Amino acid sequence: MSAFFRLFTYVRRTVMRARLRSLLTIMGTALAIALFTFVRMLEGGVDRMSEQADQPVLVVFETSRFCPLTSLLPERYGEDIQRLDGVASVLPTLLFINSCRANLDLVTLHGVIPDDVDEMHDFRVIAGDAKTWRNKSDGALVGKRIAERRELKPGDRLRVGNVDLEVGGIMESSGAGLDNVVFMQIDQLQLARKQQGIATQFLVRVKDGRDPAEVARRIDEHFAGDERQTDTKSMQAFVQGAVGEVTEVIDFARLVGYLAVLVVVMILGNTVWISAQTRRSELGVMETLGVTKPLLVGLLATESLLLSVVGGVLGVGAVVLWLTFSPLTLGVEGWGIDILPDATLALTAVGTAALIGIVAALGPAWETLRRSLAEAVKADG
Repeated sequence: MSAFFRLFTYVRRTVMRARLRSLLTIMGTALAIALFTFVRMLEGGVDRMSEQADQPVLVVFETSRFCPLTSLLPERYGEDIQRLDGVASVLPTLLFINSCRANLDLVTLHGVIPDDVDEMHDFRVIAGDAKTWRNKSDGALVGKRIAERRELKPGDRLRVGNVDLEVGGIMESSGAGLDNVVFMQIDQLQLARKQQGIATQFLVRVKDGRDPAEVARRIDEHFAGDERQTDTKSMQAFVQGAVGEVTEVIDFARLVGYLAVLVVVMILGNTVWISAQTRRSELGVMETLGVTKPLLVGLLATESLLLSVVGGVLGVGAVVLWLTFSPLTLGVEGWGIDILPDATLALTAVGTAALIGIVAALGPAWETLRRSLAEAVKADG
């Protein structure tokens, strides 16, 4: 082992000997691992969204809606829902989003009754205070992800469409998508949207021990003959339905990421094989001087590992730096999927790069083991 470490300088000089070839291999590896890392972190965002949505809360929308903005339920429905058996609390909410389509700068306005929002949502104010947005007609409580993307602080103005708000506080929440939400007073949003007496959705918290599915059935049955019919689902089911198309895109992106990894394995293997072929006689001389075949294989594997790990670290580092200094949120139908740098996923990606290096060295290693000393020494003959 000590002999192997003494020969590490030789591996480094071998890599530097063909600088252009090594650089291209490293950059190719970095691009592939960056794609792989980004897809994994996007998957992590979807998983976090699903976990945060796993709570005893129902979402009541109008039937046949294709965008939150097309759901127009009478606000009076909230009083009827509150009287149903199994319902703990109800929060009528009027939504306004800057785009129903997938976008990377989601802003969702939630018009709510300020005094009731604490009963439904779990959040804490990390800047400013909650009193300001509750007492001012144009006050707003802004999710921290929006504040990061728009560089907002308490006292700043936020304009979304024809709605102009003053940031009273910035909140952090463990609820599904709330870090991309702006809370404001429902009557002010109704006035701005000319939708007095209208709510987009009702969030319903179910009493402990009650079956959410049964409560959802009762709500829909209650309004089956009313002016607007409802479609009630659990928060988790609703979120999964909203991000369903994104999940399909992620599945395709994951396949592309795996293909990119496979291509890098072949490119890296080819690089190491060419390097070994151009140095056949040199390796033969080393073997003549007493270097064993296992050690020669170790040198080739180290060369492959060095190239792959350097490329992997560069690729992972680029993605982590990008997501750290340029917060990215994928918005779908008013739900924000935060793509966050994750230390565990980053280490997994670097480990994947190392595995690529080992797998890529198998071919050149096998060729070195099966080659006779005479063939190696006569390689230049």
